[in-house]
Formats: sequence, structure tokens, C-alpha cells
Amino acid sequence: MKAMHSGFVKVLTVLICIGAIAAGMISLQRNHVETAARTVEMVYDYNNIIDSASVEKKTPDELFSLYKQSGITSLAVYDETPEKLVNHNYLKVYRGSDFAFRNPSEAGRIDKDKIYIQQGSEDNSAEYFGEVKEHLNALLRPEDLEEHQIAGTDTLEVNGAYDKFMTMPLGIFKQSIKNAAAKGFYVVVRPSNIPHVTQDDVQLFLDAVSSSDKVSAVIFQGKEALGYKSQLKYLAGGLQKLKIPVVLIEAQNQLGFERQDGILDLARYMDYDVVRLYAMSKDELIKISPDEAASRFYISDIERNIRMNLFPSYKFAADGKTLSETNAEYISDVKQRLEEHGFSVGKASIMEPYFPNSIVRAIAMAGAASLCVLAFVLIFPAAFKFGYVIEIAVLLLTQGLFWLTHSVLPLQMLALGCAVCTPVVVVSLFLEYCIKQKNKAFSEIGWGRLFVESVAILWIAGILSLIGALFISGLLGDIRFLLEMQIFRGVKVTFLLPIILVSIIYIQKFPFFGHVVASDRDFVQFVKKFCSVQIKLGLLAGLGILAIVGYVFIGRSGNNGAPIPAFEIALRRFLEDTMYARPREKEFLFGHPAILLSLAALYRKWPQILHYLLILAVTIGQGSMVETFAHMRSPFILSFIRGLDGLAAGTLSMVAALLGVMILARITKFFGERYGKL
Repeated sequence: MKAMHSGFVKVLTVLICIGAIAAGMISLQRNHVETAARTVEMVYDYNNIIDSASVEKKTPDELFSLYKQSGITSLAVYDETPEKLVNHNYLKVYRGSDFAFRNPSEAGRIDKDKIYIQQGSEDNSAEYFGEVKEHLNALLRPEDLEEHQIAGTDTLEVNGAYDKFMTMPLGIFKQSIKNAAAKGFYVVVRPSNIPHVTQDDVQLFLDAVSSSDKVSAVIFQGKEALGYKSQLKYLAGGLQKLKIPVVLIEAQNQLGFERQDGILDLARYMDYDVVRLYAMSKDELIKISPDEAASRFYISDIERNIRMNLFPSYKFAADGKTLSETNAEYISDVKQRLEEHGFSVGKASIMEPYFPNSIVRAIAMAGAASLCVLAFVLIFPAAFKFGYVIEIAVLLLTQGLFWLTHSVLPLQMLALGCAVCTPVVVVSLFLEYCIKQKNKAFSEIGWGRLFVESVAILWIAGILSLIGALFISGLLGDIRFLLEMQIFRGVKVTFLLPIILVSIIYIQKFPFFGHVVASDRDFVQFVKKFCSVQIKLGLLAGLGILAIVGYVFIGRSGNNGAPIPAFEIALRRFLEDTMYARPREKEFLFGHPAILLSLAALYRKWPQILHYLLILAVTIGQGSMVETFAHMRSPFILSFIRGLDGLAAGTLSMVAALLGVMILARITKFFGERYGKL
């Protein structure tokens, strides 16, 4: 295409290169922010350890030591309830009738329909009793709580239903925090919200967390953050003074976070002083082996910027061990893998609240806009004569939105455009190369040269795709996207649209039904002929195979895709253990070797439809490399090395593809059909 050598394309290329440099600068700064935060906090339930000791013939201190050796750095402390305090002998709680029976001399002062509370027999019972009184004063109406001296003992009288009261959340207790910290761990507190929360309620919580300098983070329970709706700013101010971050719990589908109303607002009020956490439900844990459980936590940490793990407990012991030993073993496996990967365990690292320089970002935006315009004119060559007008219009629109609205919308728009347009431009260049080469006889291209040529094209295309992917990393490279409080939008579009757009380019360059599509009339004729193609059994079977491939390609994409078979999980774990970053199967097993096969189809004059389908496979491989960078929660360096690992693995896959072609070329006549035949 002569237009590829026009002055307009050269101008676009210069703007793209300048923009890529700016995007690369942002990506390097982003990488510094990510690599500076490499400490993972390992959290386990404090009460679970204490309760386990009573049934495993161990002392609590022995189990605390076991979990500390396994890698646990922090203990989770939840809201206390009367039931938990009674179970741990910090309180005694009686129904009125039972209390009257136990104190017959005071029976006249005891209401059988009320609840009576006295301190228990354990150490710190007096402190717990005092905190219970303080919290009940905040939670109950004055007329529902009274203090008495009964049989010479301080007693609280509560007006309420016994069963409901026993499970009533009382809040975070200072003494529980101190007890956990005394075991040599950090403490992670897990409060729930209070209906019609007041500033006094929030202050009571802040007083509790300020009772120890070992409190490392706050993870909210339930569907609301403490302080929602009216007291979030007050809570944020208190936590900032104490330098305690809040935790965002990654959703089970890995998209965003578990719903907790107010949590994102709170994170903004705290200037993004937050930590991303991975947690697995007990119901999910029991379905998988300890080794697989360890792999999931480890992969979450290194691939999704998770800096806190909340470990669940198995329901049953395994391999002749106690339940605590079973749990400690898989936790220890996570710690070992993290340390082998250059991470450490301790208090969770907090990412710097990074925002790139606006001018540098604007330059990157200009380069991204130029990349999108280049793709547009390649798809619609008639638009070349309006190229400068289109370029100026796109620049004015995106820059205007960026500087005037300060919203993430233009950044997301251009990032989506680059994710779609990069594979389109790269494959379009490959098609130009194919056009130049298509008249060469296969006798001039031996198997060895075919392999070398394919590998060279793979790496050139891959590097170009990685340069295009820099735009996504640079445009979205700020703390909001790194924490996934803002996300790349249009993931499914990045899978489908490049295939459609490359198909439009393909029919303009290669002759289906005898000639290329060079005009609107040609396109109409192409559609008519395509719709009149006779459906034979073989073609129907081929379409069925394509439907299956399409289901796997689209259905398996994203985080809520089709199920993954066991053999593929095993392959993934092998690659994770042997490579820095596991490459995607659709790249090194599908898209990358398709470059060699598409060149073989070109030189051996295989049916045109087969060459077209192989070009689509190439598009999928290049698109997958770019789309990897849309997952901004993944560290930049990991995404970059994942692409390089995919190219390396794809090179090896080309060897298998070449051997397969050589064998099939000898045993089938199919490869002798003429190139233009459908």
C-alpha cells in the first residue's frame, strides 16, 4: 500500500514514537512504585488459634509459635460478642430465671425476663467487663442497661432477648488487641458498621485501635465500612493520624472488590493509604489441595499486587497431622514461594500514591491517539485524504477532555483504543509483508528458512505489540488503577474487535472469490457471494470446530470464564514454577505458531480460507499480549516479562508446528490445492 509510505503516516509514526517514550517513562516510574512495595502481610484468625488449642492437646502458645514459624505475621481480631466472651471465660451471662436460681437471697431484685452479666474467671476478665459496660452504654438505650451490686459482685442488667443478645456485635475491644499483640504478632482489626453510626461510635473504635502500636490495618466486615454513611471522613482522619491503612478485599472473580459501601470513598479520603487483600472462603478451600491453595495465594501476591493474605482454615486435618499443622503447612508453602520470588513477609507494604506528570501523560495520550488514527486509516483507506483533519479532531477531543474535566474517561477511551488498534496495526504490517512474499515459489523457501523467517517476524511483531502496550500502562499508570479502584473498561471488546477489523483489512488485500474488496460495491458483492456459499458436511464440521474455538477464546477470557480442565491447571503450575511470569496459552500455543503456519500457507498456496483463519489466530496472539497490560493490578515488569516469556515459548511451539507441517505435507494431498480455491 503506497499510503503506508506517505508523509501523513510518517508524521503519525513520529507522534507514536514520542508518545511511546512518554508512556515508557510513566511505566518506569510505575515500576519503581510497585517494586518498592514487596512485603506481604500474612493474617490468621486469633480466636481460631485459641479455640484449636483446646481440641488438639496443645497450649495456645504452642500453636501461636507454630503459626509464626509458618509465616503468619498478623492476627485478625473481630468484633466481640457476649457468646465469644463467655466461651473464653471472660464473662458470665445469665438468663434472669437462671440468675435468680443461683442467687436465691437476691431473688427479689432479679427480673426473670432480663439478662445479667458478671465478669468471668480468666485473667483480664475485669478489663473485659469494663469494656462490655462501655460498649453497651454506646449501643443500648439508657433504660435498657443498669448497674447493680448483686451478692457483692458488680452486675450489669440488660433488657433484651437472650438469644439475640448473645450474638450481638459489641465492637473491637482494647483488651483483645493487647492480648493478640502480646503474642508477638501485628494485629489486624475487623470491625462491622453500626446502624445510625455516630461520631462517638467511631471514636470508641479509634480508642481501641490506638491502644496498641501493633495494629497494622483495618479490614471491615459485612457490606458496609464502619462510619458509612455519615462518619467516613471522621474515621479517615483518625486512621491517618494513627497511620493505619484500610484494606480492600479483592472480589472472588478478581474484578474489583467485595462490595462494602463507603470503602472506596474512605480510601480517597485517606489519600489511597490502602492495601489490597486476597481471601479465600472456607467452602472454596476444602475443594482444593493444600498445594493448590498455596499456589493461589502466591500467584495473587506476585501477579495482582496483593500485599495481604487472609488465610482460611481447612475443616479437616490431612496426612495424619492436626488441623493446625495442616493449615500451617500450606501457609508455610506460600511464605517459601514468596521469599524465593524476592518478596518478604511482615507488615504490608503501602504503595506510594503515585500520579504521573500531567504533561508527560498528555504526550502519551497524543501518541495513543495517533496510533488509533493510524489503525483507522488502515482499515478505511479512503480516509487517508482526510487524515490530518481526523488526527487534529481526535487530539482536540481527547486533550480537551483530559485538561478540562480531569476525569479518567479520556484515559480509558485511549487505552481501549490502543488495546484494539495495536494488534490491528501489527497484523496489517504483517499482511503487507505477506503480499510482497506471496508470489515466491515454495522451492525458494526451505523449511529452515521458513522457520528463521517466522521467528524473526514473531519477535518483531511481539516487540511492536509490547510498544503499543506501553500506552495502556502509561495512560492508566496511577494509584487509582494500580489499586484497581479505577479499571480498564472494554476487555471483551479487545478480544472481538481486532478480529473483525483485521478481517476488513484482509479482504481488501487478499482475493476471496477471485478478487479483493476495493470499494463499497465490491464489499456488497463479497457479502452476497459469501452468503451463497454451499454448506457441505466438511464445512459444517469446520464451522462447528470454529464455534468451539470461539467459545473457548471468548468464554475463557476474563475472570468469569469457562472452567479450566485439570491438565491445563497442571501446565499452568509447571510454567509458574519454571518461568518468571507464566505466558498465556492463547499466545504461545495458538497465536505465535500461527505466524509460521500462515507463512507456510502463503508459500505452499494452501486454500485462502485457511490462510485467513491463521491470520486471525495471529491477531489473537498479538491482541493477547497487549490485553495483558490492561490488568493494571498486575505489576508492569511482570506483564512485560510475561510477553517476552510468551515469545520465547512461542518460538519453541514453532518448532512443533514446523515438524507437524513437514509431516503432514508428506501424508496428505490437501496441501497441494491451489491458493485461490475456497
